[in-house]
Amino acid sequence: MSKKSYIPPVRRIRYLRISLTDSCNFRCLYCKGENFRPTEELLTLPRLELILKVFSRFGLETVRFTGGEPLLRRDIIPIVEVASRYVKDISLTTNGFLLKRYARPLKEAGLKRLNVSLDSLNPEKFKFLTGGDLKKVLAGLEEAKKYFTGIKINTVAIKGFTEEEVDQLLKFCAENGLHLRFIELMPVGGLPFFKEDRFLPLERIKEYIEERYGKLEPLGREGSGASKDFYLPSLNLKVGFIKSVTEPFCEGCEKFRITADGKVHLCLRTTSGVDLLPYLSSEEVLEEFAHKLLKLKEESNRFITLNGFAWFSNEKSMIGLGG
Repeated sequence: MSKKSYIPPVRRIRYLRISLTDSCNFRCLYCKGENFRPTEELLTLPRLELILKVFSRFGLETVRFTGGEPLLRRDIIPIVEVASRYVKDISLTTNGFLLKRYARPLKEAGLKRLNVSLDSLNPEKFKFLTGGDLKKVLAGLEEAKKYFTGIKINTVAIKGFTEEEVDQLLKFCAENGLHLRFIELMPVGGLPFFKEDRFLPLERIKEYIEERYGKLEPLGREGSGASKDFYLPSLNLKVGFIKSVTEPFCEGCEKFRITADGKVHLCLRTTSGVDLLPYLSSEEVLEEFAHKLLKLKEESNRFITLNGFAWFSNEKSMIGLGG
C-alpha cells in the first residue's frame, strides 16, 4: 500500500456509536465475549445526556446505539428520547429479538433508522451461528416495518456459510422493502471462530449477484460512509457492501466509539480506549476533553493510514467494542 503524505484533519465528532451494554441474548460466534459487566457499571442516562449535549457542540450529526443488544437496556426508550433533544439522526443496531415489543415505542421516542443483523434465513443455520430464534427475529422485523422505512439488514459474509444464503436474502429483502448490506468479517478479539479460514471477500458476492441478477448500479456512500451502495434493477433492491478489510475507508474518518464502560475507541484496529468517565463531572470538563479527542482521532487516522489496514485488535471482541 502506498504511503500517504496528507491525512485530512479531524475537526468534528460527526458520527458517534455508543454501546449501551455488552450483554447480549445471542451468542454470535464471530462476536461473543464471556466477561460481561454488571449493570451498575454501564453508562447511566445522565452521563449519556451529558455526552450527547457536549458532543453536539462539535458537529455531531448521527448517533447509533449498539451493544451487545441495546434493547436489553430497560431505559432504552428514555435514552432515545434524550438523544432526540441533541441529535437529528438517531439509529440503532439490534438482533431483532425484542423488536416486536419495542418497534413502536422506539419510533415514538424519536428513533429515525433501524439496522437488524440477519446472517441466515435458515432456522438451523441461524441457530448454529447466533444461538437465537429466527422466528422471533422475523416477527420483530414484520412489526418494525409498520413504523420504519429503509430498514437495513446487516449480513456478515462468512466463507462456507454465506454463499448459500445470498439468493434467499436478496429475495427476502426485495419482497419486504428492506436494504440488504453485506459486511466483511473482521477478526476482532481473537475468537476461536477465526482460527479457521472464514473470510469471504465481498467482491465475490458482488460478482455472483451480477452474474445471476444483472448489473448493479452504483449509488455511492451514505451515512457514515462505510457502505458502498448499489441499486439492483431486476429486484428493485438496494444492496450495500461494507469492505472493512479489502477496501478500508479510514482516511478522514470522523467516527468515534464509546463502549459500555465509558471508553472511547477511535478505531476497531486500536487495542485500547481512552477512559471518558473521569471527564464526565461537568460540561466544561468534557468540552475541554473533546478538543483533545479530535487530536487523538487525527493521530489515530494518520497511524493506521500510514501503517496499513490488515490488522485488528485482539484484546477486545466485537461485542466489547460495540460493533
